Amino acid sequence: MSIPRDRWIDAGKAYGKPSGILQERVVSLQTRDLKEAIRRRDKALAHLRAEVDAKLIAAGFAPLAGDWKPDWMEEDALLAEALAARKRIQAASDVGEDEEGYPDSPMHRLIDGMDDMLSERAAELDNKGLDGAAYLTRFREIATGTATPFGSFMNRWRREREQDVSASTLHMEGASLRHFGTYLAEKQGRGTPKDPMAFLEQQVIEDIPLPVIGEYSEWLFEKGLSPKTIGRQISSLKVLWDWCLRKHIISGANPWAGATAGLKKRAEKMGKTRGRVVAYTADELVLLLKADPDEGRRWAWGSAIHDLMRLALLTGARENELCSLSISRIVNRDGEWGPLWGITVLASEAKTDNSVRSVPLHPLVRPIIERRLAAAIATGQVDAPLFPECKPGGPGMKRGYYFAKRFTTFRRDVLGDASGRVVTFHSFRKCFGTFMRRASVAGVSECQLSVAQKLMGHKPQTVTESVYMEQHMPWPSYEAAILGMVDKGIPEAVKDVLTL
Repeated sequence: MSIPRDRWIDAGKAYGKPSGILQERVVSLQTRDLKEAIRRRDKALAHLRAEVDAKLIAAGFAPLAGDWKPDWMEEDALLAEALAARKRIQAASDVGEDEEGYPDSPMHRLIDGMDDMLSERAAELDNKGLDGAAYLTRFREIATGTATPFGSFMNRWRREREQDVSASTLHMEGASLRHFGTYLAEKQGRGTPKDPMAFLEQQVIEDIPLPVIGEYSEWLFEKGLSPKTIGRQISSLKVLWDWCLRKHIISGANPWAGATAGLKKRAEKMGKTRGRVVAYTADELVLLLKADPDEGRRWAWGSAIHDLMRLALLTGARENELCSLSISRIVNRDGEWGPLWGITVLASEAKTDNSVRSVPLHPLVRPIIERRLAAAIATGQVDAPLFPECKPGGPGMKRGYYFAKRFTTFRRDVLGDASGRVVTFHSFRKCFGTFMRRASVAGVSECQLSVAQKLMGHKPQTVTESVYMEQHMPWPSYEAAILGMVDKGIPEAVKDVLTL
């Protein structure tokens, strides 16, 4: 291998030559056969270039080619051009042969033309001291379909997912892919990439070793993620691989199958030490409901915190379901179904299909809805929000996003910082379920489990309930359950605060 004249001195210093210069590096191809020697030459030259570059870099000099790269060698350009070539090759006919019976179809002519172009580029790279053989191999594998970079199908998968899942799920899946891209970069010794998604899109899905996939959950644990979060991360990748298998992009078994085994038990074990979210005690409810959310603060959240705590306690609705209430979601104002007004949760805010439901409003919280409904109607908007201070935010642009942060501040001030380990806004929903059970035990038949499940938007627990029984019970049954829960299930001290 001849070393460029302007680098003789650098190479001589790097190799410690007494003469101070190095003009060439010579190795044997270990064969006397000319054709075999020609076949071995490229690999030997690539080895020599890598050796010289390593010596130069170790000695503090630039590699032979410096930082130069042709535009078409950049990874993004290579991927785009190779994928475009793949489309042309796949669209061409593979039928045809020459006079001697060898394949001579449009597809074969395209591949031959591509190989000529790649040979020229590889030679250009070799002359600059770069690895032309590696470039040729990667381009050809992608173009002929033997290697599938993530970038070749990622956008297609995302477009399909946008039709099937919520914005928050899309965000979670994006986070999972970015984590996986970072993991692959670190496993390859490249450190943390600036753009993990762009790095992932350049990776070939068939080239990821199974042991690397098997170690992913351990890497996530080292990053401090909880078992529940790790399970979601891995599930996102399993969904992606399932889609690739279903679309015949890859073949074989899904390597992520069973990858979440053991995570549930680990989560349960960690939950025992950290403490699970529980319902508020009667004393905690009294403290929260009596406290003034505006005291000592300059913010616009006091009224929302005051109102939403009470609505959550007496409807069992989730945080974002309540923050998203609007004019059209206040139902039965004409009294057609029964005497109680109600709120309805639509599919756009529902966590699951079973969460789409309507819940009667107890007379204790109806004044809150009446006041906010009147203010919403006064804006003149067709379907104005009842809680306009709850602006959408976060990955899924949920109205409960900013409210959750403000309520956390309020709850810590009232109950102390340690309360965050066991109680959150979701604890109001747990109180609702607890009070339903207490009322049922006290003799309120309408507060039985099946009714509580309907009101809370939970999936029925038996085939009989989910398949053979009506999906929604009569409104009067729900009304009786809400009234009975407050009458027989809620502690008197809490009811006293609610009636103030």
